[in-house]
Amino acid sequence: MGTSVREIMDRAGGMRDGLSLRGFLPGGASTDFLSASQLDLKMDFDSVTKAGSRLGTGTMVVLDDRTCPVGMVLNLERFFARESCGWCTPCREGLPWIARCLEALEEGRGEMDDIRILEEHAMNLGPGRTFCALAPGAVEPLQSALKLFREDFEAHVRQKRCPWK
Repeated sequence: MGTSVREIMDRAGGMRDGLSLRGFLPGGASTDFLSASQLDLKMDFDSVTKAGSRLGTGTMVVLDDRTCPVGMVLNLERFFARESCGWCTPCREGLPWIARCLEALEEGRGEMDDIRILEEHAMNLGPGRTFCALAPGAVEPLQSALKLFREDFEAHVRQKRCPWK
């Protein structure tokens, strides 16, 4: 507790040669992305909360500058959609819908309106709108990726393909 992101990454071996950090999920898959500019952030509950995320499991997931953030979020959303117990409608129907929208973007079939739909789903599946914490946790990386990496989402639509492939 209290060790900086930079020091943790250095002790873990750092980024692979030739790669740069673009962002990271500080507390595992169900937390908000933070940017590379926050490398000196202390990994403790208060600091990470003030930075706009959660410590969660404390399992840091990093995004390098050669990985598509849309594809990364799609991978997370597919996982969360499969994990839904199906009891509440927002989770049962909303998470697969999010995954389908992200798949359309990745496959070059996405429209700019899909980005708006993803933003609405992120809001509608947030805290207090489902029976458990699965959907609110699932939309944290999505809504933060839409803010931090919006240009990547839009590039998928404009180029009618994943620009990272």
